[in-house]
Amino acid sequence: MIARRQPVPATDEAILAARQRTASLGDLARIAARAAFAVLLVLSPFRAQIELLARPIPPVYSDFTDLLLFWSDIAALVTLAAWLVSLIAEPRPIGTGPRFVTLPLAGLVVVAAIGVPFSLDPGLAAVQAIHLAGLALLGLYVLNEVRLRDLVGPVSIMVAIQAAVAIAQVLGQHSIGLPALGELDLRPDQSVSVVTDGAGVRLLRGYGLSDHPNILGGLLAAGLLLVGGWFVTLERPARQRRQLALAVVFAIGTAGLFLTFSRSAWLAFGAGLVVAALVVRSTGTSASIRRPGALVAVGALAAAPLLIAFLPWVLARTGTQGAIATETRSVVERVAVGDVSLDVALAHPLVGVGIGVLPEAMALAQPEFAYDVQPASLVPLDAAAETGILGAVLLVLAMIAPWVALGRRRLAATAELAIASAMLAVVTVVGLFDYYTWTYEPGRIWLWITFGLWAAAYVRATRSDSTPVPHAG
Repeated sequence: MIARRQPVPATDEAILAARQRTASLGDLARIAARAAFAVLLVLSPFRAQIELLARPIPPVYSDFTDLLLFWSDIAALVTLAAWLVSLIAEPRPIGTGPRFVTLPLAGLVVVAAIGVPFSLDPGLAAVQAIHLAGLALLGLYVLNEVRLRDLVGPVSIMVAIQAAVAIAQVLGQHSIGLPALGELDLRPDQSVSVVTDGAGVRLLRGYGLSDHPNILGGLLAAGLLLVGGWFVTLERPARQRRQLALAVVFAIGTAGLFLTFSRSAWLAFGAGLVVAALVVRSTGTSASIRRPGALVAVGALAAAPLLIAFLPWVLARTGTQGAIATETRSVVERVAVGDVSLDVALAHPLVGVGIGVLPEAMALAQPEFAYDVQPASLVPLDAAAETGILGAVLLVLAMIAPWVALGRRRLAATAELAIASAMLAVVTVVGLFDYYTWTYEPGRIWLWITFGLWAAAYVRATRSDSTPVPHAG
């Protein structure tokens, strides 16, 4: 007897069709979020922005007080909006990662919000507190939806574009005519960042399309560790073209990083390389990241000619040419800015002056300050001044906790964890020598993205057996 298929009731067909439409919407939203996130990575160093509201408060730099919408902000908003749509269309659990990282960071967002009513500039503090919450959500998106392999393409594009522009700027000693993309008007005889050698010759540093060479240097350092890590972990079969492309990007990026003349970025890049090696070594496995020698050779070939050509300025930057006025002023200025920032932090220990408001507070505290009014080159001090002692403590806990966890727990030797730890080392070291991971949009974006990447890599490593480092391909 042949069994006859029972007809599906019309109501069931409608439910099935609705579910299919919802699933399709969820898939489209996920794709849109990933595409917007890729655009965000490419645009992350760009200083290109839309001025929403001018709030001039001389002598404070206008970028610290105006309400601005960066191109990268638009990409971030689209990313989060599309992710929200995907969560509504396809409800699923949202992971929060290791508590020793996420709880301090969440606490920092809350503390920043609590301090808004007590701020010297409540309006600006409110905007910055909302912005901080948005960055935290971006980190949460990365933790749940992004893998390192998703970053390789857009980060490679970012590194290649920014490094190529920086190289052209330094070799030509002027901007290359891209003001529509946010490029500053650059010449060594202007008030821009330069290196002066022992003979008094001023050399323009590489800006790329960013606000400052130090910002560009930090982002290139993190991006190069990702690109380089992917290069050495790709399997050989059917991967030669991809490896060649990554090698070219790494060479261009290394040259760009060198020509930023950013000491903090150089140091952070070195720290990242050491951390990647130590993370793999600490697992106790003999199989580790391969072909690092080829990568070192690529970097050396890219940097060696530049080192020879710009040796006097390298020596000046490293302090081996004796006292040079511009370098001495840079050190003295950092100390003076740090002293005023500390005074502000001590005067407002509970809730700070409000997130984003430190430059205004410094101008009020020192009306006749001899240098540019800017945050201290030490992120924990800036956090203390703007969010109080508790905010600074929470930030320091989030910065220290990953390294404590790596030192105490034996984990699976994953390439993902090694690369993410190297990138985290970059933003950690940079935060000890510069303030842009706390204040400037490119640095903040990379800080929160990197926290999300590391948290995801750590969770996956704790769930894995102690196996050799898997290849990225």
